[in-house]
Amino acid sequence: MSKAVVYTGWKGEWKQEDTGVTDVTIADGVTEIKEYAFYFRKGLTNFSFLEGSAVTTVGESACRGSGIVTLLGMEDVRKIGSYAFASCYSLRTIEGLGCEEMGVHCFAYCTLLQSMKGWPASMTVIPVYCFYGCTGMTTVACNLSHVTSIGVSPLGYHAFSNCTSLLPPSLSARGADPAAVLAFLKRKSKDERAAARRAFLCSLKHAQSNFYDRTGDPCGASRRITMEFAGLFPA
Repeated sequence: MSKAVVYTGWKGEWKQEDTGVTDVTIADGVTEIKEYAFYFRKGLTNFSFLEGSAVTTVGESACRGSGIVTLLGMEDVRKIGSYAFASCYSLRTIEGLGCEEMGVHCFAYCTLLQSMKGWPASMTVIPVYCFYGCTGMTTVACNLSHVTSIGVSPLGYHAFSNCTSLLPPSLSARGADPAAVLAFLKRKSKDERAAARRAFLCSLKHAQSNFYDRTGDPCGASRRITMEFAGLFPA
């Protein structure tokens, strides 16, 4: 049975009656999710509160180890602290990142995360350990052309170390050349986006053909649809 709570800005504290909470909404005016606010709350699965909220900062380890499944609507979040979403073993989707500052280990060990989507244009460096151990990640569904480097620890681990489904062994291992890792990811990102764009336009042409069969109009609404949606997957 679901149980909801309204987050009012507490820092790493849960009331006894909040045990078993599955859903969270954010109180009006709250701009920061404090450190350890939802630390290892594995039953807490609904974090859609970010979408449309006033939150601009997610503190260190704020949602670490929680049962979060999706992260959406984070375009207005400007700062994500270290370990903020690390070890979220149920996390599958991240979309709409808009941050300008991000700590280390942000999404480390999110083993069910399959795709890196919407990397923010303001972040030219992917922090060290950012996606460390995300063994289920297979695709890079975002434009990485603005990224200049990926973080590397003194021990030789980088932002994508142990991402064994995304990178070949020579690049996912400790001590891999970070420049080679980034070059591989950029090529992969470009190829995947091009394939997605082709598939989308193919389905759009099919829809246009059906539209023409019904209306006899090769232009009009059909052409407007093409102009509006072709830009979703830029080359």
